[in-house]
Amino acid sequence: MIYLFTRDIEHWAAHPLALKDKMGKSSISMFSREGAYLGKWGPSDERGFALGAHTLYIEKDGMFWTTDRDGHTVKKYHPNGELLLTLGTFAKWGDDATHFNGPTAVVVQHNGNIVVADGYWNSRLVWFSPSGDFIKSVGTWGRGPGEFNTPHALAQDSKGRLLVADLCGGNFHDYMTLPGQIAPHRTKVTPGCKHRVQRFDADGNYIDEWTHITPLSIATYGNRIYASDKMSNLAILDEDTGAVISRVDDIAIYIHQLAMDAHGDLYTASVYPEHAGAPRGPTGPSHRRWSRDTIPSQGQSA
Repeated sequence: MIYLFTRDIEHWAAHPLALKDKMGKSSISMFSREGAYLGKWGPSDERGFALGAHTLYIEKDGMFWTTDRDGHTVKKYHPNGELLLTLGTFAKWGDDATHFNGPTAVVVQHNGNIVVADGYWNSRLVWFSPSGDFIKSVGTWGRGPGEFNTPHALAQDSKGRLLVADLCGGNFHDYMTLPGQIAPHRTKVTPGCKHRVQRFDADGNYIDEWTHITPLSIATYGNRIYASDKMSNLAILDEDTGAVISRVDDIAIYIHQLAMDAHGDLYTASVYPEHAGAPRGPTGPSHRRWSRDTIPSQGQSA
């Protein structure tokens, strides 16, 4: 089964009025592996399920985690649709133990702890216990080691290390925020900032960074790291060294999210083309699946 967590463009919470009135609507659609549409999942077609879909994370036991960027919440659901846990406060932003400001991603660690990338208008990783109790916050705004500009994507490798796709730039989507939501220093490009992958151990201690790719999204499978690079390309990296093992160029216009399934197949979600400087228009599929058998081996490029 394939699940897509998407925004309803007609009611997207990208507009302040939608945020204020909680009119945003996001849903999870189900598809077969062959691409046949199978309907909406669980409660996801109900108003208030999510204001602005950003990522969907599914655990090995089938539990669903939704990251609602514009609703400022991360939610855990049973596969039957029952809401089990909510992190953050719905439609209320902040920078403390009970509030996010544009969360972007979530992972469940090997010990059961939950880590949230609070990344669009905050710059931190936040740890919670399996029951949702706040543990700690790591990181602040900046370009130094362990600091973040925009932690846009989060993944966990086979050894439990955390990988953060940290973007540079200012004024990230300020048109979808309300007065006072973005700190003034975040509306300008950070001097000397570089797009990078930052690595941390399971406790949030900084390890190192990789600056030879410009990641927007990141995923893992086995001992490999899959990261978008320069918006439209895919880089496959060794999880220990970060060395590029192979590349696939021009696989999408703007790779906003990546995901891997249990078969080792890769899924790309591409957003609207003006992000990459192209005019909006019918430019091909928004979602694609790449079989691991079609991804080039070492030294090849597609």
